[in-house]
Amino acid sequence: MGAENLKYTKPELLELFRTVGSRIYEEIKGKKTQITKMNTELKKVTEALVKPVVEDIDLTNEERLDKILMVYYCSYIVMIEFRNRMRPYEYMDFTRRVGELWEPFCKLCWKYSSEEGIADIIPPTFDEAKVQLLTDLNTFIETTSLTEEQTQELNRYLELMWELIASGEIKLESDLHFEKDGVKYNVDFKSGFNSNEKGNTNRLLMVGSIYKKLDPSYENLLLVRAEESENNHYLQTLKNSTQWNVFCGQETYDKIEELTGFPLKSWIKHNIDWENDLDIETINYLRENRLNQYLRW
Repeated sequence: MGAENLKYTKPELLELFRTVGSRIYEEIKGKKTQITKMNTELKKVTEALVKPVVEDIDLTNEERLDKILMVYYCSYIVMIEFRNRMRPYEYMDFTRRVGELWEPFCKLCWKYSSEEGIADIIPPTFDEAKVQLLTDLNTFIETTSLTEEQTQELNRYLELMWELIASGEIKLESDLHFEKDGVKYNVDFKSGFNSNEKGNTNRLLMVGSIYKKLDPSYENLLLVRAEESENNHYLQTLKNSTQWNVFCGQETYDKIEELTGFPLKSWIKHNIDWENDLDIETINYLRENRLNQYLRW
């Protein structure tokens, strides 16, 4: 692929991805799951381009991340182009896709952070959380004046409560878990709250509550791409709770920079230009169908 000769400029990377994409497109045209195959192959190219950047010891972390973000952005451009060529986007598919790409893009700032002292942590499983909370509860019960019979009855009700919660298959894993300066962070990324989010909101409230009970120093962060005014009342429910610290729009990027040391918003402003970077065929289609308005991070 000649990655060692690349300067990792936008025009250079777009040309490379489009050349590879065109070859793959001819190979898979008309076959089943062609969209999945295209994305899989383009992801392999992305990984191959990122590898020498990661291994280049002469780069600072910020220089390294600058190149890596450009690789991913150019891969996203070409993924969108070929996806639209194989099956033209509809509103729901397109808005969902823009959000799906945003989250892993943001997480690159942690993976290749210029900030010292950030460490990944493994979130507890539901069973692990249950054991710890029950242990803490039993320790507390021992300090009360309950009789043995009352204690057994209380434990029975608690066990029933846990079974009820478990029946809903509550998953404690969020989008990102890390520790910095002794603080454990539990992060959930959200493109926006503009539909019926009742189920997801209730899950987030329960997950946030469990983390806080496991360790009061846990900080639960909800990072939302859309500005606060563009979201519905479910966002306000979370913001008004004591379980989550909510950041929207520009606040989200400010928080990312605070935690990772990388100015992602500034990078986006100076490097991302969906309207001019997408090929003519794709951007014309998006404009005709009024989908280009969703091309913003």
